[in-house]
Amino acid sequence: AGIFTRFNIVDPSCGPQLACMLLICCDSQNSGYMATMNAKGVPEDMKGKDKIIFGNIHQIYEWHRDYFLGELEKCVAEPERLAQLFIKHERRLHMYVVYCQNKPKSEHIVSEYIETYFEELKQQLGHRLQLNDLLIKPVQRIMKYQLLLKDFLKYYTKAGMDTEELEKAVEVMCFVPKRCNDMMNVGRLQGFEGKITAQGKLLQQDTFSVTEQDSSILSRAKERRVFLFEQLVIFSEPIDRKKGFSIPGYIFKNSIKISCLGLEACVDGDPNRFALTSRGADGSTVRFVLHSSLQDICKAWVSDVSQILETQRNFLNALQSPIEYQRRESKSNSLGRSMKPPLAAVAGLRPHSSASIDRHKLPSLRTCNTSLPSLYLPSKVPTDDHSQPEVREFNQGLLIFVHSFTLSIRPRLNSSLLPK
Repeated sequence: AGIFTRFNIVDPSCGPQLACMLLICCDSQNSGYMATMNAKGVPEDMKGKDKIIFGNIHQIYEWHRDYFLGELEKCVAEPERLAQLFIKHERRLHMYVVYCQNKPKSEHIVSEYIETYFEELKQQLGHRLQLNDLLIKPVQRIMKYQLLLKDFLKYYTKAGMDTEELEKAVEVMCFVPKRCNDMMNVGRLQGFEGKITAQGKLLQQDTFSVTEQDSSILSRAKERRVFLFEQLVIFSEPIDRKKGFSIPGYIFKNSIKISCLGLEACVDGDPNRFALTSRGADGSTVRFVLHSSLQDICKAWVSDVSQILETQRNFLNALQSPIEYQRRESKSNSLGRSMKPPLAAVAGLRPHSSASIDRHKLPSLRTCNTSLPSLYLPSKVPTDDHSQPEVREFNQGLLIFVHSFTLSIRPRLNSSLLPK
C-alpha cells in the first residue's frame, strides 16, 4: 500500500480533496464577494469597514499564486528542497499572523451583517458557504502546512534519511500557527485604550484565578485571562458565551507596566501561586495573586517574569554606569566562552516559553507551559543503507506526493472571495 496511504497520494482523485483544505477559498465562481462589493458598493453603515473584513487576504493569495506555488512545483523534481522552502520564507509566512490579528475585528463586522447583507450576497453568488466559512480558510491552511511537514518528517525518519532541515521546517510551521493563535486572542481584547502593538511581543497568555489586594482591601478571586507582553501585563475578563456572546473575547480590567512590576514566587509556599505587584508613583502597591491548578504554568510565568525583570535591571545599570556595566559584561562573556557547555547539553535545555523573544535563540519549541503547544519530534532512525526497499518506495512516493500537493494548491483566479 505504501507509506503515503494516509493521504491516498497514489490516487489522482485526491488532488481536489487536498485543494479544499489548502486553498484560501473553496468555491470557484465567476465573481466573488470582494468583486461584487467593489462593483455594487456596500451599505452606507458598512462603508470604511469593508477593508477590515478581508484584512490582507489578497496579499496572501497573490504571494501564493505568483511565487510560492511555483517554488513548490520545483520540489517535484527536487523534493529535498521542500524543507528549506518553508525555512527560507518564515518571515513571509507571517502574513498569516497579520491576517489572524485582524480576524477578531473581521468576525465582529461580519456577524453584524451575516443574516442580512451577506446572506443576500451569498444567494446572488449561488454559494453554499457563508462568508465567515471562507474567511477561516487562511487560518486552517497554516495548520495544514504544519501537518504536511510533520508527515514528511515521519516518512524521512522511517526511511533513515537526514531529517535536520525538516525538523527546522516543522519548528517554523509550529511557531507560526502559535503566533497566529496568540494574535487572535490579543485581537479579541476589548476596552484597552493603549496601542497593543506598542507593548512588544506577547510572551505568555493563560487563564488564572486572580485575587487583587489594594492596601488592606482583599478582593474575592476572579477568573482572568492574563497576557504578558515585553512592556506590559494585562488582566482581562473572559466574555461569558452563556450570556449570548457568540464570539469569544476578553474585556480589559487592569494592567501593570513592566517598569512598575514586582514578582513574588510561591506565595505562602504554594508553588501553584505567585504574585505580581504594581508600584504606584505615590509609593502605594497593588498586589495580584495568581493561582493555577497547573504548577508548570506558574513555573513558566515566574521564569519569564524573572527574565524580564533581570533584563530591566541590566538596562538600568547600563544607563547609570555604562563603563562598569561594559567591564562586567566583558568579563562575563569571557568566562562564558571558557565555560561553554557542549552542544549536546545545550540541545537539552528547555525555554521558559514557546513565545520567547527570538525563536532562533531557542534550542527547541518545547515549553514547560502546558497550555501552549509543544513540539515533539520523532527520533531519527540510524541507517545509511538507502538501497533498502522502503527507502526506494519512499523516494518514489515522495515524488508523487509533492506533485499531487503542488497541483492541488494551484490558485483559482476566479475564487469566491477575490476579484477576477
